Amino acid sequence: MIENNITINIIGPGKVGRSLYNCFKEKHIKTLLIDKNWDYKNKKLNGIVLITTQDENIIPVWNILQKHDLTKILAIGHCSGYLDSSFFDNIPHFSIHPNFPFSSIKKCHEIKNITWGIEGDEIGITFAKEIINILNGKYVIIPQNKKGIYHLAAVIASNFSYVLIKMAKDLYDEIEIKDINHLLDLSINSLNNIKKIGLKNALTGPVARNDFNTINNERDIFGEILGNVEVYDFFIKLLYKIKEDD
Repeated sequence: MIENNITINIIGPGKVGRSLYNCFKEKHIKTLLIDKNWDYKNKKLNGIVLITTQDENIIPVWNILQKHDLTKILAIGHCSGYLDSSFFDNIPHFSIHPNFPFSSIKKCHEIKNITWGIEGDEIGITFAKEIINILNGKYVIIPQNKKGIYHLAAVIASNFSYVLIKMAKDLYDEIEIKDINHLLDLSINSLNNIKKIGLKNALTGPVARNDFNTINNERDIFGEILGNVEVYDFFIKLLYKIKEDD
């Protein structure tokens, strides 16, 4: 149980780290924000350690921590989307990854109700759940050796959408239409429909109508302007799979 006398030590004063630090402070949780100049030798950590650095720095930070006294640490975790926490040997461990873009330091109410992917050992997951509850968030539990699959799904849902908009913009550039705001609105409305009624019921367009002439003609346009018709074929195949799924 995370009580007022348990400290959450956040290593990494970036956007995620500072956002969590501010939120814990607002919730009256004892917390420290630790930067690269922290004197680990003379300032022993206790309670929970949460590493919020960039992914490539997480294991190096852990290597530094292992050189010092860890006996008063109850659990250690990190916020990477791809790495699991199994490398934290012989200590309760976890990871919590926000399905949310921290493009800036956020206020506590701005990260309320976001979903976190969590994994770890039994004790670590208990602490992870408590942290998410403090943040008024939701969570999904990931098998520890399946973190890469979880993160790839997040990348496809989030980052790959930028590629789709870029492709649509390139097509508009071809016909000298500059304003793409209505395309963004179209994307948002489509996502909202999926959220409301599911993939299959929300599907519209040539595949939903079995409009083969349009599908074939637009395949040619895709190849002429964007190239890689294999990408178009892959998308069409997936759309048919959505349509035909029970």
